[in-house]
Amino acid sequence: MSKKKRQDAEDAAPPASDGVVRVGSHPRAQASIRRLRGRAGIVAFAVCLLLSLNAGLPLFDSVARGLAAGVVAHFVAWFAGVAVWRHLILGELLAHEEALAAAREERRAAAEAANAA
Repeated sequence: MSKKKRQDAEDAAPPASDGVVRVGSHPRAQASIRRLRGRAGIVAFAVCLLLSLNAGLPLFDSVARGLAAGVVAHFVAWFAGVAVWRHLILGELLAHEEALAAAREERRAAAEAANAA
């Protein structure tokens, strides 16, 4: 990886050292949202282009509509991806908290059993 790409990757997602969980600092969320945005834009462009050409519009107008649809789909997918990943990250945090609580309870029960014996 080049220095430029490495520096961009470091600048793109600052670590959440302040205790706040961010979608931008979650590696799976970043990759998933990036893929979703790209695919949504390309699919919307292609579908709109084909529908416009089949409707008999000139090529220039069809491409312009396809580009507009691709840009709109890109931003809609971005918004939807961030909203979905917020909920997924909260679920992961709750599951992790429950696992820690269960482990804590297990250690406490083991300590009580050791003290009783």
